[in-house]
Amino acid sequence: MSHYYFYHGFLNKPFYLSQEFLTALAVIIALFTPWIVNWLNNRPKKSKLVFKDTSVVSQDNNPDSEEELVRLLKVGRLIIKNEGEFIAKSVEAYIDRIKFDDELRDDFFPIPLFWTHGQLNKTGPTIRDVYPNQTVYLDLFNYLYDPEYVGNSSVVFAVAAGQGVDNLWRMNLGESELFIKFYQESGQVEEVCVKAVWDGKNVPTVSIVK
Repeated sequence: MSHYYFYHGFLNKPFYLSQEFLTALAVIIALFTPWIVNWLNNRPKKSKLVFKDTSVVSQDNNPDSEEELVRLLKVGRLIIKNEGEFIAKSVEAYIDRIKFDDELRDDFFPIPLFWTHGQLNKTGPTIRDVYPNQTVYLDLFNYLYDPEYVGNSSVVFAVAAGQGVDNLWRMNLGESELFIKFYQESGQVEEVCVKAVWDGKNVPTVSIVK
């Protein structure tokens, strides 16, 4: 009787407990494990740059000066945080295009902007890494005391090229929309639109267009 129950139990054992199935499963796992590991290691590691706010800070180290010289008064900046799990590597920011009076300016072409704080391991102040949970600042414009202009002030974009070329670095009077693109080493691209309003005298107001 005991032999009968033994063989009956063996023949009715679930297939996934059989030696043949377990051996085949082990072979399949061994074959696919390197592929899975390679896929995990090479899958896109996306950062998540979030454009938090803008700020305008004073940079005038000599506010009581009576010299008739151009000097920096304030700097407008964009505040950015990487809320992703991966590093945003070698990020470069460009003013890609400018809309003025609801029309794209055809006298402007993409120009890089300066990061407020560069990195020693990078080639210059226009490129940097942004680590997970790190907040960084990007210079947008410089508000200048400039006796050459009405109101004794002018505003120039904080660009790394095109300085001295009015249509490339000077902010228009009135309302402008700056479309800023962020390029990463991985090929990931982000874009934000910043509205800037300047009355020709006071420091411009800047805000992120949602």
